[in-house]
Amino acid sequence: MQSRLLSLPPELEIYPGHQAGSACGAGLSGKPTSTIGFEKRFNPMLSMSRDDFVTALTAEIPPQPADMARIVEVNLRGVAPAIA
Repeated sequence: MQSRLLSLPPELEIYPGHQAGSACGAGLSGKPTSTIGFEKRFNPMLSMSRDDFVTALTAEIPPQPADMARIVEVNLRGVAPAIA
């Protein structure tokens, strides 16, 4: 996957799936978008081996929120249930 991504044109815009500040987006830049070229030049994770990448990515995973089941349900349904 890494070689496929890095072979894309350097000017190709990248949009995040998560925002910085969310539990899933820990360590993300505050930039709203990026490019393949920028990430190739400045993202140290792109030069890591697969094993080192996985270790770095999973080193500090925070615990799930207490209401994770409800969050998943809302995401699947697309509508938050009424709060009683």
